[in-house]
Amino acid sequence: MTEAQHEDGYAWTWEPAVGILAAVSLFALLAVQAGRSLTLAAVGAGWHWPPSAALVTSSWGILTGDLHAGLATAGDRGVVEVAWVIAGSLFIAALVAATILALRVTAGRRFKGMASSGQAEQLLGLGRLRAHRAVIRPDLYRTGDRP
Repeated sequence: MTEAQHEDGYAWTWEPAVGILAAVSLFALLAVQAGRSLTLAAVGAGWHWPPSAALVTSSWGILTGDLHAGLATAGDRGVVEVAWVIAGSLFIAALVAATILALRVTAGRRFKGMASSGQAEQLLGLGRLRAHRAVIRPDLYRTGDRP
């Protein structure tokens, strides 16, 4: 028996698409902030994370090249390329991890169709399969005259 036979029939609407878009946007936002923080730590400026009020608003400043947007401290501004590389790597890694997780969660729902011979025998029993073989496979076990 497949899981599709027991679904409740709720139609997929716009909610899953918005949820996926929100998750990807959150991954991108956190990747930009983490990339900036890792870059500043890598160049010796220390680990800096913006306050929660500036988490979203400082992201545009980071994308335009200001690595100290939303931070109280100021320092060297010549490491923008490194920030882009780290932020991009973090974003791609998070996106790949989320995709793999989603594929693993939905793996059982993807395989639909005919039951294997072992599953049919377990469900119906060998005697019942033999007794009804003309109905199950009429192309192989015809009754009556053959043309």
